[in-house]
Amino acid sequence: MAGLGSTDPQQVGPYRLHGVLGDGRMGTVYLGRGAPQRGARKQLVAVRALRPELLRDRPLRARLRQEMQAAASGVRSDYVADAAGCELDSAQPWIANAFVPGVSLEALVSKYGPMPESSVRALGGALARSLMALHAARITHRDLGPHNVMLALDTPRVVDYGLALGNMSGPATDEMADDVFDLGATLVYACSAHQPFAGNMLPMAREDPDLTGVPDGLCPALFACLHKTPESRPPPSVLTHALDLADTAELPASEWLPEPYVHEIGQVNEAARRVMGRRLFGR
Repeated sequence: MAGLGSTDPQQVGPYRLHGVLGDGRMGTVYLGRGAPQRGARKQLVAVRALRPELLRDRPLRARLRQEMQAAASGVRSDYVADAAGCELDSAQPWIANAFVPGVSLEALVSKYGPMPESSVRALGGALARSLMALHAARITHRDLGPHNVMLALDTPRVVDYGLALGNMSGPATDEMADDVFDLGATLVYACSAHQPFAGNMLPMAREDPDLTGVPDGLCPALFACLHKTPESRPPPSVLTHALDLADTAELPASEWLPEPYVHEIGQVNEAARRVMGRRLFGR
């Protein structure tokens, strides 16, 4: 979390910007506040200012716009960051999701090490539920990974769904199975702090996944997620129960996340309050 720099815009679309959340290949992500349309309630959002050169293809823009509209109208899940609008045809294209006051799984595992099995099971239940909600709306994530899983004190949420702009060639059913593969790989990382395949995350990898560090009780489900044949991977509805045996994902995440994770997330919340102002952040 950082304040706006001298070269950062003050506004993107209907959202006034208050800070920088991150920067990546697709563009800078800002903390903003506003309403997607006149008369709507203002909300905190994560606004990604997309690099225009990534959206030169008109069918790609149409597909992304359609999916964001479908997400806004058809995805209601505690485990998915709500869609908050997009503008893809302007000189500065952008896409926004509800701001998640948390830290990425990637950052927390990198800093504090792997999660215990009980935490991974709860996380797996949450992520399987997120895929159920997205797939029910015919939306595939296409880039589910530790960097796109935000851990907050209330519940984990997936973000940046549908934004793997170069990966939209296969049938929807294959893409949904690939989401399950990515779910398995993400949970392997949560258990072990390493990826299941050396140097890549490709479903067609020839070698068996490296499950070193994965608790024995989780190996069967995660190995099934990483099956080389897409149609052999279990659906998210099955994984919800296979992973989260006690429905722990329904509890506040602060009750099952490791204590150092909870502390770090709390610090990020304080940083957001400092950037936004406590009164503004609380509304």
